[in-house]
Amino acid sequence: MSESNRRELIRIAEEMNGVSNEETRQFISRIVGDLTNLKPSIAFVGQIKAGKSRLINGFTGQAEYLPSDVNPWTTVITDMHFGHPSGRTAGAEFHFFDNRQWQALIAEGEELRNMFPDDEDSYKREMIEEQVEAMKTRAKLRLGESYKHLLGQHHDLEQLTSDDLSRYVCAGDDPTEEGEHDPGSDRGLYSDITRKAEVYFDIGHFPFPLTVTDTPGVNDPLLIREEISRQYLRESDFFVVVLSAHQALSRADLKLFRLMQALELGQILVFINRVDELGGGAEDANKVRADVMDGLENALGNSNIDVLMGSAQWAHYALTGDDTGINHDNVLAWLRAHPEQMKQYLDGVEEIKQGPGPISREGVLRFAAMIASGLPDLRRHVTSALTNGPRDEQLRMAWQHLNSFAQGELERSKAHLRALEDDSTPAADSADENGKTLSELRALVAEKTSEIVNGMDDVLANLRGVMDDTVAEAVSAVVRGPNGDSPLLAKGGDTELNFTPLRDRMRELVQGATQVVRQRMLSELYAVDMQSNAALRALPGWQEPTDNRMNTSAVRWFRPDTTALTRGITVELRINWLSRLISRKSVVSRAERMIVQEFELIGDDLVDTARGDLMERLNTVLDHYLALLAGHLEHRVGSSETNVRAKAQTAFDQAQRVTEELGAVFSPEQVDKRLAEAAE
Repeated sequence: MSESNRRELIRIAEEMNGVSNEETRQFISRIVGDLTNLKPSIAFVGQIKAGKSRLINGFTGQAEYLPSDVNPWTTVITDMHFGHPSGRTAGAEFHFFDNRQWQALIAEGEELRNMFPDDEDSYKREMIEEQVEAMKTRAKLRLGESYKHLLGQHHDLEQLTSDDLSRYVCAGDDPTEEGEHDPGSDRGLYSDITRKAEVYFDIGHFPFPLTVTDTPGVNDPLLIREEISRQYLRESDFFVVVLSAHQALSRADLKLFRLMQALELGQILVFINRVDELGGGAEDANKVRADVMDGLENALGNSNIDVLMGSAQWAHYALTGDDTGINHDNVLAWLRAHPEQMKQYLDGVEEIKQGPGPISREGVLRFAAMIASGLPDLRRHVTSALTNGPRDEQLRMAWQHLNSFAQGELERSKAHLRALEDDSTPAADSADENGKTLSELRALVAEKTSEIVNGMDDVLANLRGVMDDTVAEAVSAVVRGPNGDSPLLAKGGDTELNFTPLRDRMRELVQGATQVVRQRMLSELYAVDMQSNAALRALPGWQEPTDNRMNTSAVRWFRPDTTALTRGITVELRINWLSRLISRKSVVSRAERMIVQEFELIGDDLVDTARGDLMERLNTVLDHYLALLAGHLEHRVGSSETNVRAKAQTAFDQAQRVTEELGAVFSPEQVDKRLAEAAE
């Protein structure tokens, strides 16, 4: 669905809220909130000198917004909000550290480092603690007495200039080094205490609201800035890992990829930047790309990470006209070597020729540079992945719930009109009786929910036990080897431990157990639906609506998330490190215990994630159903007002219009088809 679909759904939902009962209103309000705040985030990560800031400028179309001639420029996380749900389109907010957050930064950093230990990591905590203290010292020198009053606070600027931005996110001069600090400059004034910057723009050329995040380099000389980048990874939906064509996929890059894989992050894309600086042009760039893809495959297994190439420098020229260092022959040679981009260029030139104004050579050259830069391809790739991913599923699920309410309202208003026209139709029972029935149905749902959850927990508890036994047996067989010849004791130091069969078995176990839970849930939900409808039919004058069935699609389409199984194991990734730590005599038993513990943690994550997802889907189904029942039980018949017939007709007309408007957004058949595909 497009951005216009999202906005139309919000408009329709808000209109439905105005005429709904309290129970339905609560559920629709949740839908409105979810749709309003549907704003995916894209983080650009990578080493310093990879060209992230200039690449972000090209990606966002903000030209020279983030300066790229200051090294390092970014010392804090900078969120660039485009089309923020608040409606804000200018200015910025800067959030400052407090002492508790500084300590949390140190503690969480140690947790991440322990996931993939490194020879260098043993002393990093001490260094980071020292750097935090140095940050505090610099901040006190820069800010004086105001330092202690700023901690934990934030600054909100209605308008923002580049000078303003540099005060908060630029490293600036070190005030502790005499001769280097310019007392007349306030660049970096607040940077040591700034935890995060949030900058606001209009939606620009993006098809929907999103946040683009610039991060400090992961190989920053100041480790604290690297820790900030690593810890922020959990907060984004999509990641563009920027590599330099001169040093693509270094040891630091591989460690970052392994960490991202272990954290089970969202979609990842690699952009190889600075291809304009390669002597062999497209030929050299293709070799670099092939090496990167091979390196990712060897390090991560079946990573399925797309790799694009381009030049932020070419995009900078296209946006600003600054042709410093630009070789136009190289740009055209790049286009000739990439037929799809050449077609984009030629089609674009033809479109420019059809325009009202004269076509200039400079305009054509800048357009060619933008296409060759790879930034249009990057934008299309990212926005397409976000549109067709979880965002699309959330929009379609919201549509389905709204459509259920709309169809129910249409049937109720139609039944009310029939009742008013038919004198022999008994009046509906009193509002008190309706309320009593609804209260009984709520109690029924609560009781069944408890039974469903208890049954689910029994199945999942058994799954944990079976999985632990499976892990212990499989790991022992792999580590100890056939006939007791452990691969860990093989000569030459090359060790291969294959845990693929174990991962496959764990996936089968969680899929089988959750399938049992899902089927039991559906069976119990069907029983609730039948009992509820029997209670409704017992009411005097009850008119059977056509849409009174419980919508169990959220449960029916459940598939367990098994991405935790892609997580690397210490022995697989760092076997040389392990061998150096423990003696040859005890390497087998120690390694076995370590690997069992890591796989057991993966198993726990699989079970916990499945339980959380199932609970969320179960609650969605039942909350929606109770809201639907509350709507059916509205007291619409027997009013003594003289204009009842006119009001009933108005309600019917409105319900019919809302239903038609929802149908114009999307059809039920298409939604069912897309959601079913998403579940596969």
